[in-house]
Amino acid sequence: MSREDFASLYDVHYPRVFRYLVWRLRDVDVAEELAAEVFAVALGVFQKGTTPGDVERWLVGIASHLASRPRGEERPGKFAGPAPGAEEDPEELAIGRLESGVVWRCVDTLSQEHRQVLLLRIVAGLSAREVGELMGRTEDTVLRLQLRALKALREVWKEASAGDDTQDAGNQRAAG
Repeated sequence: MSREDFASLYDVHYPRVFRYLVWRLRDVDVAEELAAEVFAVALGVFQKGTTPGDVERWLVGIASHLASRPRGEERPGKFAGPAPGAEEDPEELAIGRLESGVVWRCVDTLSQEHRQVLLLRIVAGLSAREVGELMGRTEDTVLRLQLRALKALREVWKEASAGDDTQDAGNQRAAG
């Protein structure tokens, strides 16, 4: 693969790999480091003359593997904005706003498997078949797991929303 071809591949796939890592890790600095590592691994593979069939799924798979490695410290939740060099589109801005709110507290309560399937399906945009290949599951199992994850997220969301309403009502009574 020529330098130009790899640069083009990088330009096309970096934003999705980076966005997946930010959502998964909630740390822009670590996401940037791991995204660079993903493409370093990819470059090494391409230089050996190997070309994977579905490059995007393969890159997200590398990112998922790298993000699963144990780290020395707990990663704090932070989001500093869109990927470096990425245009600030509404989706990127929404990701930044949602990260700091109730959504992350709700997602954090889900099991590791539920979080992973939601991140891979919704954030990374992979198909159920692709997620199944990454997770070692069948496509049908991934779809059922996604449904259970969304149901669990809705339940946690309802509880969080009810808690916010109760707190707001109490604050109104105290103020009145």
